[in-house]
Amino acid sequence: MRTVAIFRRELRLYDNPLLQDAERGEFIPVLFLDDHNQQEHGDTLRALFFHALRQLQSSIEAVGGRLYILPSTEQERFFDTVRPDVVRLCEDVEPHSRQRDKQLIDLLNSKGIRVHVLRDSLLSPLPDGTYPSFTQFYKKHFLENVRPLSPIPAPKAINTPSFELPTVPIPEPESEAAQSWFATEEEVQRRWQAFVRAGLAQYEQRRNLPSQPGTSRMSPYVRCGMISLRQMLRDAWGVSEQFVKELAWRDFYSHILYHHPETVNMELRPEWRGFPWRHDEEQFERWARGCTGIPLVDAGMRQLLCEGWIHNRTRMVVANYLTKHLLIDWRWGERWLYLHLVDADLAMNVGNWQWAAGCGADAQPYYRIFNPLLQAQKFDPQAEYIHRYVPELQQAGAEQLGDLENLHRLCPDYPSPLVTPDEGRKRFLQVARQFFGERAQENLPFDRE
Repeated sequence: MRTVAIFRRELRLYDNPLLQDAERGEFIPVLFLDDHNQQEHGDTLRALFFHALRQLQSSIEAVGGRLYILPSTEQERFFDTVRPDVVRLCEDVEPHSRQRDKQLIDLLNSKGIRVHVLRDSLLSPLPDGTYPSFTQFYKKHFLENVRPLSPIPAPKAINTPSFELPTVPIPEPESEAAQSWFATEEEVQRRWQAFVRAGLAQYEQRRNLPSQPGTSRMSPYVRCGMISLRQMLRDAWGVSEQFVKELAWRDFYSHILYHHPETVNMELRPEWRGFPWRHDEEQFERWARGCTGIPLVDAGMRQLLCEGWIHNRTRMVVANYLTKHLLIDWRWGERWLYLHLVDADLAMNVGNWQWAAGCGADAQPYYRIFNPLLQAQKFDPQAEYIHRYVPELQQAGAEQLGDLENLHRLCPDYPSPLVTPDEGRKRFLQVARQFFGERAQENLPFDRE
């Protein structure tokens, strides 16, 4: 039996469905470099991805195999040369990936090659449709279909035949922000196990504190497939339901993207389409660079530029400030984060941005607007997080950071606010009520407490 396993975002040996029974017969791992993804992703994610790919290549060689890396234009030549009995690949919900996989499966079917489509980036099967709320999805679909599964052992030996193929070197994009995330599969496992021992049981209590190590920080490794979602579910099951719910959110947004691919560029809720978002390039640039004059927002945006990552609580705050206080198009913010995040995931990013803007699945009502000053008082009460990323505010105490009127005088190097929370809230509500009132939709279906 000759098996080909096509790697995309499953860059590990342990608990990898692509590698199940890889020790039997001839096994040929391959990765086709996708030009679309090369252009779509920012250098931060690309740098970590190709680092992970080099690690995988070395790991496969260590057990006697070989990972072929080819340009996507060489797919047909590869299959004509290798002539496998079966090809394995993992499903992907992103619109481009689905189109790519359909073309590939059609090609393999035309050549009489069997195809096995496996699941790795999702924990639950794709439902026939979407659920109106996360709670319904979690109770009626996720918990009904998901249970901890036994791990798939890493192969101890792989027999890969040698072929004359036009292989290419692994790209090496530069990104300082990605450097701190570089790790081997073994190091990722050690970091995860350390979190399981010291942080998982307290996850629900600590997950919203950006200055504290209360989250797993595994999202970049999940994005590149350096750790299995199934393993994380096994370890969290019965220990932290809140962490299990966070894993379920990934499936929730992925299923929405699968059934509604148009939401990459369009609001999921039709009543929001045509909303008069602003396109102020100067204010957007100040938001993107962490110079809004709102301490928690600026800390989050500077963390992004420095580390390629933002704490989840802060992601909600920066998105809410851009869309609700500055009234700037959520698509601008979604693209900026996607191009700079080391864990950039299309379904999660689009879903979270539409949630924050109010136009997506299970979104907060339009009148729910975060006050970033109150968010800082609640989740960064000692201003440790703000002081870490906004050094010009070091001499201002936590209470002083909430006094925007006097903050600039105390810290003259810090910019005045683009708009205060009260001004931003008042303006957004005025625009939203006029927009929905003109559409006779003042009582929106998601205006609920």
